[in-house]
Amino acid sequence: MTLRTGVASDYYDFLNRLETTLCAEGHAWGQLYAGAGNGTLTGPDGATGGYCGGSASVAEGFTLTALDAERFQVAGAVAGDLGIAQVGQPFDSERLRFRINAGSVPFVAGDRFTLNTSPAWTRVRRTGCRNASARTTNLSNPAAVFDNRTDTWGGLPVASLPAHASIEMIGPAVIKAITLGIGDSGARGPAAFELQRSDDGSAWSRVQAWGGQVWPTARMRRTYSIIGASAPARFWRVLITATAGADPLDVNDVSFHTDLNADFELEDRAQWIVQAPGLDGQKAIFIGAELYEDSARAAYNLNWYGFRSHNPLRGVRTQTNASGVRGLPLRNGPFAYWLAINGQRVVIVARVGTVYLSAYLGFINAYEPPSIHEYPLAIGACGSVETLTPDATDASFRCFFDPGRYGLAVNYPDNVWRVHANRYSSGSSDTGDTETPGKVYPSAMSTGGDRATLRDNLDGSSPVLPLILGNTSPRHTLGEFDGCGWTTGFSTASESRIDHDGAAWMTFQNAFRISPDNYFALKLD
Repeated sequence: MTLRTGVASDYYDFLNRLETTLCAEGHAWGQLYAGAGNGTLTGPDGATGGYCGGSASVAEGFTLTALDAERFQVAGAVAGDLGIAQVGQPFDSERLRFRINAGSVPFVAGDRFTLNTSPAWTRVRRTGCRNASARTTNLSNPAAVFDNRTDTWGGLPVASLPAHASIEMIGPAVIKAITLGIGDSGARGPAAFELQRSDDGSAWSRVQAWGGQVWPTARMRRTYSIIGASAPARFWRVLITATAGADPLDVNDVSFHTDLNADFELEDRAQWIVQAPGLDGQKAIFIGAELYEDSARAAYNLNWYGFRSHNPLRGVRTQTNASGVRGLPLRNGPFAYWLAINGQRVVIVARVGTVYLSAYLGFINAYEPPSIHEYPLAIGACGSVETLTPDATDASFRCFFDPGRYGLAVNYPDNVWRVHANRYSSGSSDTGDTETPGKVYPSAMSTGGDRATLRDNLDGSSPVLPLILGNTSPRHTLGEFDGCGWTTGFSTASESRIDHDGAAWMTFQNAFRISPDNYFALKLD
């Protein structure tokens, strides 16, 4: 599958890296091998599990058949013959990228790898402002210019005109309307102004201008539609050149609209939505995030949502049948990360200091067929509030594989989102959650029984058990997390490699916890 590791400069850089990894090329999955040789199939750079799709990947199966010890024939079910892969050399095509590495036992003719690909994910939305510094103005009281209130406003003496109210978004969008409001005097309202766009925030061009505007009522608002089409841009501003007769200029409630029927405005908090194609390339799995920044609390978060369909007129919070927020706290500085991606889900692990934060976003492997459980989407992270910080230490601050209240939500066969929680905070105690029927096993068994004392195997290897999602109301065993398993922390630290049943896994702890019952394993191939 697509496995990426790296160091992001901050949480916004991480979002950019995540988008590129998801959407730039297809993803491979399901590697199997049969043969006499004991070599391996890896990413083009030799990284375990890094084999991946290419820029033109579709849902397709591939067979890699040894011709001799040094050569494999590569064939796709759709693409047909893709040529010869040389052992020890990267194979790079627009459909599939990998490297076959020799082992201690040579390959022989007929040895065979099989794997599958799915298309790249699709970015659906990338709009809004990252933080308050992305909304700028030369009017006094800048916050009042954008706060959607009629009882506060910003001002500027006529001698200092033109005035501007500007936004910088995280991605380009088309503005189809703007809204302006005034203060207590109509004569101080804007009489002449224009909407401008820019690709770089420096060179501006006019989109539309208005003149001769009058404001008969104090504190009134007015929306102006844009006539004709303009190109998308990240930078937009309203430039005001004259008042309706009085001094100073008073303005409030400057808003930029991508659609007058939308329930969000482009100066609002940034939001990002992607669509996963599923393993078969036929699904439409929608996952979205809101960016949250509060420098006073050192909170720099990607707050995740899942939904059944995408309505371009609704924000991520208000999409029909949305999951509710699951927060992944990161930082406004460097941190290491791991991404494991296929066509139906992405697993994120971030190391912020000594804390490991993880999220599961996408389909689980449901036990029931799609005719019964059509949309088994799980949105799991570290909690259910948007203001989380990585230094939290309460019992509800846990990762998706052993969730606290309420870090995991799952869409059930009846199309209802239900939360899962294994533990919660009771005063200063870390207590097993006996009230929430949704659980993740065997992680939930640390609240009783002997799982917490389960050690490594007699041969020194570590066990890897499936992480199973279950519920007692309704009584239902849903399925398993795809590519994730429970393991013990005995003799195993975070970032340790486990070899289990012919596959490589990497272990990570549950946030700040390092007791043996607080680990999970991420499959690398």
